[in-house]
Amino acid sequence: MNRMCVVVVGLAVGLTGCTGSKDNKVQARPQIGEDSAADPDAFATVGMKTVPDNMGPIAVSGVGLVYRLQPGTGSSAPAGAWREMLEHGLKKQGFSNLKDLLDDPSRTTSLVLVSALVPPGARKGEPVDLQITLPDESKTTSLKGGVLLACELVDYDTTGNLQALAKQGRPGGPSGNLLLGNVWVRTIERAPVVAGSMVPAAKAADAPAAGDRPDAPPDTEPSTLRAGVVRAGGRVTQARPYFFLMRPGDQNIRMAATVAERLNATFQSTADPHLKVAETKTRDLVVVNVPYAYRHNHYRFMLVSRQVPIVPVAADSLYRRRLEEELHDPATALTAAVKLEALGGDARRALRVALENASPWVRFAAAESLAYLGHTDGATELAKLAQEHPALRASCLKALAATDDAAFTDRLVDLMAGADPVLRYGAFVALRLADESHPAVRGQMLNSALWVHSVAAGSPGLVHLTSDRRSEVVLFGDGVRFRGPVPPLPVGPDFTVSMAAGDPAVKVTRIVRVNGEPQVKEAKCSADVHAVLVAMSRLGGGYAEAVELLRRADGAQVLSAAVVVDALPLQMTVQQLAGYAKADPALVKADAEVARVGTLRTDLETAGLDVASDQDPDAKPAEGATQRPPLSRNPGRIFGPKPPPEAPIADPLPPVVPTTGVTPAPADPAPTKVPELSRSPGTLFPRK
Repeated sequence: MNRMCVVVVGLAVGLTGCTGSKDNKVQARPQIGEDSAADPDAFATVGMKTVPDNMGPIAVSGVGLVYRLQPGTGSSAPAGAWREMLEHGLKKQGFSNLKDLLDDPSRTTSLVLVSALVPPGARKGEPVDLQITLPDESKTTSLKGGVLLACELVDYDTTGNLQALAKQGRPGGPSGNLLLGNVWVRTIERAPVVAGSMVPAAKAADAPAAGDRPDAPPDTEPSTLRAGVVRAGGRVTQARPYFFLMRPGDQNIRMAATVAERLNATFQSTADPHLKVAETKTRDLVVVNVPYAYRHNHYRFMLVSRQVPIVPVAADSLYRRRLEEELHDPATALTAAVKLEALGGDARRALRVALENASPWVRFAAAESLAYLGHTDGATELAKLAQEHPALRASCLKALAATDDAAFTDRLVDLMAGADPVLRYGAFVALRLADESHPAVRGQMLNSALWVHSVAAGSPGLVHLTSDRRSEVVLFGDGVRFRGPVPPLPVGPDFTVSMAAGDPAVKVTRIVRVNGEPQVKEAKCSADVHAVLVAMSRLGGGYAEAVELLRRADGAQVLSAAVVVDALPLQMTVQQLAGYAKADPALVKADAEVARVGTLRTDLETAGLDVASDQDPDAKPAEGATQRPPLSRNPGRIFGPKPPPEAPIADPLPPVVPTTGVTPAPADPAPTKVPELSRSPGTLFPRK
């Protein structure tokens, strides 16, 4: 492949030293390097030798066809470039009579623009969400009930933008001709489109608003039905690794090979047995794939991988002994655990000893590292800390999702039966990510449109809805039911759900048009919520109808259990937690502050990838370093609206929002600012 340009930014140097001399020799810090004076590079780390790159999402787009729309709501594909691209894609799939599809006289089809974000570190076959929009000139009024025909999504740029980058060193905007790149995503067959916005973000993990009444109008306005999403509707077609770019002074094939060798020796294999963790491509570039244990926590992997020593550390090394001592101090435990984890599996003994420490910070640091090293010793401790400390909950659940070992999955099953909605749903997501076929989370797909999971039998009842990521309804506990009488609840323009006084059955009706004449379809079922959702799906209902029904029923107080939305744990970065650990030994303040300073996702481009205690806010780029301007990731939004700012980035298990009303403590001083990482993907259109 072509030789990569090296991007050097003002990152903080590795956790155990700093670059200083002109020959780029790394002097180990005295407290952990006194036994290596003869070799100043003995404890240099991967983070000292490399700069991480390719850490932003790639925007991909395409043109698709939605069919099975309600008669009269679709429209003929408008003439122009979009139609030409759609026709080309349909011909590739073997369609011949395109006019019948694109100009359906009953107006049940529509040309749509499809976009997605390919997260950094994505694996081949990984699912991604699709955003569905309409061109401005489209006459389609609603995408409700539509199904997306398979299509391909590619990255793109314009000739004007690339010329400006080459000549002026800065993006030039969406001028010139459109250039299409590689196929990054293929959509699945028969992907149901969820049109509109069913769950307001403001209602996340809260009780229904006072204004929610059975007769209230739907939240979805007709105009919003011109856009939609397909949850997990695309599959990534090729692996997208991270890049470790060699720093100036270390740009030689020997050092690049050493970095790859040390990463492969430290971490267990990836999910693909044919894919190495690290591979040297050039003297400037090492390509890095996320190991299996870190597949749901790329941030943790990037943090730990940068602390891998270039030279293996002996068992009796002063460096190792010092880390083992620091592990038992709450103020330094998190930093020490990351560094011990970077030494590989032989750190198990020291981490197991730390599980007996009186400090929750120390026990958490040890248990988390043990989980990612493939050991189950800390499983019980992780579950206990997840219950007791909201500040640690997301990190504990991610660690429990690192493997499908029964020692971890059994703890997650137990957590799903608790009382806290945030903990229960967080444990459900963690278990589904660890083993989606586990009997405790196995669900039922209804009408190819939504998943319904009935879980945690024998526990208190709870209904959980999601506003993004996955079209699913999770029913916790036994007997989540409608309590009669239930007045007629209108659901969208077609459905009505009711339950007469003294009647144990729920009646679901739908008005449909046959040959232009309205007809009523009816189904009766038990009052069990799961049974009602099945009945609605058999009459053609999807996720939008399920969400609207449950929200209306909750507002009318005719359900036997509460309804919560997006009860997802918030998390703090390792650097933030390490800051609290120095002055908050019992996690009182951290538990209160996580709701204010935490986040749902860890953005690798803004989160520091070095432990806070080792960051140097005054660090400057290495001598002779040159910076390459970032390539445009979204030149003019050619295919549709700008992706939402909170689009998921390589963080499949979202952290969890506490539902308890905790009064935030006074804010701590802002954490040490980390210089911005490179946003360049290295190459816009990678060669296959």
